[in-house]
Parts: sequence; C-alpha cells; structure tokens
Amino acid sequence: MRGTARARGTSLAAAALALAVLPLGGCNDDDTTAYCDALGSAQAAWQDAGDGLEDPAAATRLVASVRQVEASAPPEVKGDWTSLRSLFEKFAAPRPDLAALTRQLQSFESAAKRVETHARETCGVDLAR
Repeated sequence: MRGTARARGTSLAAAALALAVLPLGGCNDDDTTAYCDALGSAQAAWQDAGDGLEDPAAATRLVASVRQVEASAPPEVKGDWTSLRSLFEKFAAPRPDLAALTRQLQSFESAAKRVETHARETCGVDLAR
C-alpha cells in the first residue's frame, strides 16, 4: 500500500508540474509567434531599405514596418528595436542630414547585431540577407 501511495503521489506531482508548465510555454510561443510573423512580413520590405533611406518617404515606410515589429518584440530585444526605430525616424525627417546620420549608424551597430542574432536564433529569419 505504501508503494502505491508513493507512486500515486509521484504521478500527481509529475502531472501537476506538466500542467503548470503548459500555460507558460503556450504564452511564450504565442509571443514568439507574433514577433516572428511580424519579422517575416517586414523582411521583404527591408531588402533594399539601406538604399531607400535617402528618400524620406521610403524611410517613413521603413519606420512603420519597424514599429510593427517593435510592438511584438520580446523584452530581450524590445529596447534595441526602439533604438533602431528612433534612428530610422531621423532619416524620415524632411531634409535629413545624411552625413551626420551615417556617422551615427556606428553607435547603433550593437543594437542591430543583437536584433539580427535574436531574429535568426528565435525565428529563423536572416535579417542580414
């Protein structure tokens, strides 16, 4: 009887642990799914983004797509997306100082690398292409 009670207690503990983990995994997957979907949708628009930053209208479109990704970004890269969006917004201004902005690009390189690595590892999206 004692062995049966111990086995039943172990089974209940394992079942409780499994049930406790399921909702956490589900929420995380849903959050990641929204982020990965936003990245996938925006990636095509970003293929020639560097070429279009000289055009304020193209830069504005880039900012809009970055804002969509930023909205669903997980906490570990949300700040990086916010930093990049703020940089791209400067390109969208009327008559941006392209020389000054180009010099600022280096200070945003680490945020861009973190975003790129996270997108590849979390979503399988290669932003470097």
